[in-house]
Parts: sequence; structure tokens; C-alpha cells
Amino acid sequence: MPRQYGGETYGMGVHVENVRRSWDQFAVKELNLATTDHSFKRDDEENLDMLSKLLSSVASKKIPENLNEWFDSVKTLADSPNDVGARKVVLEKAGLISQNMNDFHETVRRQFDVTNKGLDVGIERINQLAVEIRDLQRLMMRTPGPHNDLMDQHEKLVAELSQYTKVTVTPRKNAEGFNVHIGNGHTLVSGTEASQLKMIDGYPDIHQRRLAMVEGKGIKPITARDIGGKIGALMDMRDKHIPGLLDEIGRLATSFSFEVNKLQHQGLDLRGDIGSDIFTDVNSEVVARSRVVTSSNSEADLAVYIQDISQLKGGEYSLTYNGDDYIMTMPNGEQSKVAVERGHIDIDGMRIQINNEPKTGERVIIRPTRNGAATMRMAIDDASKIAAQSYEASTAFAQGSAKFNIDQAGDVKEFEAYVVQVKDSDGNPTGEMQVRVQDKTGKVLATQPYTFEDNQEELTLTIPKQNSDGKETIFSLSRGAIADDKFTANLVPSDGDNGNLRKMINVQSDKNVDGKKSTIIDLYHNLNTDFGLKLSTASRLSDVARLEKESAESRIASVSGVNLDEEAANMMKFQQAYMASSRIIQAANDTFNTILALK
Repeated sequence: MPRQYGGETYGMGVHVENVRRSWDQFAVKELNLATTDHSFKRDDEENLDMLSKLLSSVASKKIPENLNEWFDSVKTLADSPNDVGARKVVLEKAGLISQNMNDFHETVRRQFDVTNKGLDVGIERINQLAVEIRDLQRLMMRTPGPHNDLMDQHEKLVAELSQYTKVTVTPRKNAEGFNVHIGNGHTLVSGTEASQLKMIDGYPDIHQRRLAMVEGKGIKPITARDIGGKIGALMDMRDKHIPGLLDEIGRLATSFSFEVNKLQHQGLDLRGDIGSDIFTDVNSEVVARSRVVTSSNSEADLAVYIQDISQLKGGEYSLTYNGDDYIMTMPNGEQSKVAVERGHIDIDGMRIQINNEPKTGERVIIRPTRNGAATMRMAIDDASKIAAQSYEASTAFAQGSAKFNIDQAGDVKEFEAYVVQVKDSDGNPTGEMQVRVQDKTGKVLATQPYTFEDNQEELTLTIPKQNSDGKETIFSLSRGAIADDKFTANLVPSDGDNGNLRKMINVQSDKNVDGKKSTIIDLYHNLNTDFGLKLSTASRLSDVARLEKESAESRIASVSGVNLDEEAANMMKFQQAYMASSRIIQAANDTFNTILALK
């Protein structure tokens, strides 16, 4: 209460009874969610921008350039197929393709390691924040309230945590602090106790490390779904963007190698022999097995062979065995039962050979093109082995679906192989079929039953050499032939023949991939376009998320923040009011003095 002394009134000043913290939990929650969303979308944009720049780099642009240079060298060789110098240029250009594919794959793969290190750093900071939040809550429980300063610190820590992951804060009963949940409801802090995040080996791919929560002595793997923030962006970079880029570059390398090697086997080299692979065989045992990823203790034995590049897709497949059926999860997430016929599964242009089935409930990952660019190597260094001449191997007289391939050219250069029904002594069909081989004079050179084992897809037939120093002719015939199908071959060398080279040149413009809608080089350009579109979309989403975060910050400031412009305006207003009051007092004082002086 004011007090009076000598006719004057004196106040007692200001006494603060209570300081109340102005706080809106809904606005704070909205800001935390907006912060998580902005962090995720901003980092996602930066990651896509980095990969897009990799695709625009000199090393990346060399991929289509080297491919076109190789086709140009083949065109030059086609003008003079016997020119050894031109043949060496073809191999040199092929080597550049292989090396550039290897280098680009490794450049992108290193980003996988960088991203994993980024995850380790992010997880470490999350764990530090969890401990700091726990310690704050312990301090609040030990000291009487109100805890305005501590709550401000608590809010700042939660705000920083929300940059890394989605955060939900819920109060505990009886004022025992708060529970802090991350992601899809995983408890990071519970009152005065804090858990820890950890990266553990993936399953079945141990290199695809997973998030796990350390609770006491136990470790519980958690799903990264809805984790959001910086961690979510890093997980998407590691598990989606980088694999997507490697899959498509690998599909390009695999498709190109497959087509060139296939044509090599359809021609004759300078020595008159069947051409051999220029690049690593995409269906070698080692490469086929490398496309399958199993857990460290798995006994499953599978291999993936490429059959049709027009149907081949990138991405990751997941195969699960439930004891009766195989369930395939496609790259787009769709699931379906797949049939196993003769020990293999045919799907999307690949054949999955099951040599030893997985255990019940076991999951196997299949990546048909992930390492395609890394495994691409030169298979020959002898220019004479380029198969310029196209031999004639005709199925024009075959009504079935069997494939006829020459594996080795020997003494017999011209022959026919035909499938006949076996008859008994009375001339009645026995139900069995036989392959008979005869030369152009009608002489029978070899016979072999046309029967297959359960897992056998083709028969290998040998025409004996015609003299002691001669060479056998070997060819293969797959399943699908019917009675009276006839296959013919002409392996007579022809000097200057460039028929097979012309087929190789056509690979440049033939639409052999994406359901025969794109050329092999189109795969590279489509990849650039796809990443450009992803980056453009990510940029727009990042801008929207930034605006939403700024809006949430404004709502917080309107409740508990200090607006410097507003405070400055108020100070000027109060200053003017005080000055006006002082002038009134001064005027009154002068007036009284004048009146007193009149006495």
C-alpha cells in the first residue's frame, strides 16, 4: 500500500508474486512436426541434388559417349572385317566402356559408405539429446516448481531432436516428467530413464544396417518407417536413391553385355571359330549367385540368370518361403505367389534357380542388376576373336519353341538336326523323341534321345570329328521342340563377311529393353530424366515445408515470443507518454510557483 509522509505519497515499488510461462502445447507440437518434415525434405533435396550432379559429371557423361564411340568403331570394322587394327580399336573402346562402368559404380557406391557414417553421427547425437532430456527431467523432479527455465531448455532439446526424427512428447502421471517417443511410437525417454539407439547388422543383408533400440541389456530392432527428419532422409538416400541409381546403371551394363555377347556367339571369328564373350558372361555361375543375398547362417542356394533383357527390371525383389509356397515381393511392394517349375522360377526376364530351398519363413533378397556395372570386365584381349561373320543357324523349319545354338565349330560345317518320334518294330510311336543329325548329303552323323532331366533346360549334342586331327562340332537344343522340327547350320567361313557386325551396329538403335520400348542407351537418358524430376519435386516440397515451419514459428512467437519491432514501438509510445507527463508536471509546478510569487 502507498504511504504518506509530510503530505507526500510514496509507493512501495513493484512486487512480483508469480511468473507464469506462456506456452501453447499444440503450437509447440505443430512446430516440432514441421521441423521434422522440413529437415527431411531439405536433406532429401540435397541428397538428390548430389546424385543428380553425379549423373551430370564428366565421368557419367562418358557412359553414353563411350557406347556411341564403340558403335562407331564397329561401323568402321564392318567396312573391312579382316583389318586387325580396326579390330583392336573395337576392343579398346569396349575396354573404356567397362572401365567407366566400374569407376562410376564405385563412385556411387562410396556414397553408400558416406551415408552410413552420416547415420552413425546422427544416431550419436540423438543419444546425447536423450541423455540431456533425461537429466533435465530428473532435475525437475528433484527441485520444486515452477521450472520455467528448465522447461525452456527441455523445449529446445526436443526441438533439436525433432530435426533428426519425428518426436512426440506426452506428460506422465503425477508430474513425473515426460515420455519422449520417436518415429512410429518408439520410446526414447521415459521419465527419468533414457534408451539408446544403435545401428545393427541388417537381415538378410548384413551391410544394410538397421535401427535398433537398446533397452537395458536387450536390443530390439525397430522399423525405420515414419522415422522422418535427417535420419529418415539418410535412410532414403541409402535404401532408395543410391540403389535406384546403381540398379539402372547396372541394368544398362548388363543389357549391353548380354546383347554383345549373344551376338558374338552367333558369329565366326577370323579363325572360323564360334565367337566368344567380349565382356564378362552375365550368366556365369559367380555372377548369377552374386545376385542373391541370404543371411549369414542360411543354407539356401539360389542363382539368378538373365533370360530376356526386354523384360528385365531394376530394383530389389524379396523371396520368402512359407513351407509350401514361395511369396515374391516385387520392387513396387506388390506380393504374389510364384510357381516353381523344374526347380526354378521365371519372372521379369530372369530365371531364379533353386538348388537348395530356403528354410520355412526365411527371406532371400534378389538384386538382378545392382552390381551389373561393377562386374563388367573385358573377357578377351585377342582382336581376332571378334565374330564379324554371321553363320546361318536357322529354325525356319521348326514349329516348336526350342532354341538352337552353335557352341563350337568343328570339321562338319553344314548339317541339319531334326526331331523325330521313335517308333517300335511295328512302326507305332513309342512316345519318345530323338534328335538326329545328318550332313548335306543325308548321312546320319549323330543321334541322341530328346529327353531332359528335371532341372535340365537344354541338350548338348556333339558331332564327332571326321579325322584324328579334326575337331568336334557342338551345338545345343533347348526344351520346346516338337516332332518334325528341323534346324539347319552353315559354318563355312566367308572372307570379308560382316553380317554379325551389322547386327551389333543395330543394337545402338534397336529397342531391346523396357518391353522393347527403349534402346539400351535410352536407359541412361531416362535415368537422368527421372532423377531430374525427383529433384524438381523434392525442391518444391522442401519450399512448402520451409513455409510451414516458418508459419509454425510465427504462431509460437505470437504466444510466448518477443517481437523486437513491437517492443521498440511500445518503448517509443511509452517514452512520448512519459515526456508529455513530465511537461504537464513541469507546467503545473511553474504555475504554482508563479501564484506563490504573486503573494
